[in-house]
Amino acid sequence: MKRLVLGPALVGLIVLALGGQAAAQPQAEVARLLRVEWEPLTQEWTRPRLAGHVYNDSTYRIGSVRLRIEILDPVSQQATSEQLAWIYVNVPARSRAAFSVPRPRGEAFRITVESFVLIAVERDEQTP
Repeated sequence: MKRLVLGPALVGLIVLALGGQAAAQPQAEVARLLRVEWEPLTQEWTRPRLAGHVYNDSTYRIGSVRLRIEILDPVSQQATSEQLAWIYVNVPARSRAAFSVPRPRGEAFRITVESFVLIAVERDEQTP
């Protein structure tokens, strides 16, 4: 009977690979629990902006959110171009954070969360 002996380097690589998969799983789960609500702002004293909130319905605090802003054809609602915008917010678990970004040229937009950083799991406070 032959024994398979794994060297320390190979064991380390396996642990790192499994750890990476474990870290990717919460990222994907949290991504499904994020949403964006926004409206255009056109005030006389400032440049046109898109302002709203990023909602986080997960149990993780997130930060360094990057938004994908798609400029849509007003008739077909198909994306004609897009741009990315960083919003350096800290969004607590089961909460929201406000944002404001410069408004691109166009009539209609779709805004989604492109990426974010998981900061920490936030447990519910247990009451006596």
